[in-house]
Amino acid sequence: MVHEQPSSQRQIRFGELIRSLISECLLRADFYENEISLTSITVSFVKMSKDLRIANIYFMPLGGENKEKLLHYLNEQKYIFQKYIANAKLQSKFTPKIIFYIDSSFDEAEKISKLLLDEKVLRDLENE
Repeated sequence: MVHEQPSSQRQIRFGELIRSLISECLLRADFYENEISLTSITVSFVKMSKDLRIANIYFMPLGGENKEKLLHYLNEQKYIFQKYIANAKLQSKFTPKIIFYIDSSFDEAEKISKLLLDEKVLRDLENE
């Protein structure tokens, strides 16, 4: 079993900086795919590798629509984000490699909410 170490303060700070830059880039950069609306994407968090060379970016489109198509498109266009980050002149020796992932925590929260509204669960909660 692999135990994941908690992120250091440095990783968290750098991840938040990258998250805000990615969000800015989504609003400002010129993307050519007309079918995909990039303005309605939530970048929920960025998990940095220990050496800060890899940024795992977790996102969710508004309403959860076209997740897979969007994931493919963002990973194809990641050079735009890397260029944007490089131009931000971070206090870092290098620009991190970017990998986009779908954030499933929104789906998990929705499942939990639905479970809590189930009649059997409500009955059990009332009996406590």
